[in-house]
Amino acid sequence: RRIGIPTWAGALILIVWAGILITTVTFVGLARREGREVNVYFELFEVMFRTGSLVFGGEQVVLPMLQAEVVPSWMNKDQFLQGFGLAQLMPGSFLNFSSYLGGVHRGVAGGLLAYLGMFAPGVILTFGMVPLWARLRHAKWFKSSLNGVNAAAIGFLGAACVILWVGAVVTAADAMVFLIAGTLAGVYDISASFVILAGGIFGAVLHADTLNLGQVEWCTLVKGGDL
Repeated sequence: RRIGIPTWAGALILIVWAGILITTVTFVGLARREGREVNVYFELFEVMFRTGSLVFGGEQVVLPMLQAEVVPSWMNKDQFLQGFGLAQLMPGSFLNFSSYLGGVHRGVAGGLLAYLGMFAPGVILTFGMVPLWARLRHAKWFKSSLNGVNAAAIGFLGAACVILWVGAVVTAADAMVFLIAGTLAGVYDISASFVILAGGIFGAVLHADTLNLGQVEWCTLVKGGDL
């Protein structure tokens, strides 16, 4: 009521969101099963819209889902992790990462379409849920559902940490940079931009082409061996 959207309009907005999601997912899924070629831009939008519809509990929860979707079909793991670091360095939402993914895959048009697909669900769901929130927040089943969603989001955050650790921390130098960055952020509360900048500087200093320090595997498990 406060934002001028009646309950029926909120429900209609949610139906529009569900319609877009179901239509795109169904079309792409059927095309793949039948062996038909899917328009790359339509598929790109479907991936981002579907992923953006599942952003609960924080933006980083989409990282495992995005990696599963785009690596190695759109890019390799190194490009994915480099884009993640770049997105963390840039101001604004982490979901700007979607523009990077779309841009690497299909140029400027792909970047813009990926950005639209990732952000559209959040905007649609916000305007759809606000008129219904006053009623839903008192429903016991809704509160229980939110508890389950929060638990799942924490699980995705854990998965994101594992993915980043395995993919980015390979040598002892990487582990040292990790510890330095973690200390700056967790103990001294330094902003993410400065932490990433510091990580880049330390990484360059320790690199094999500079001081060549710590350029050995920190753990044989990284290569699938035994401790």
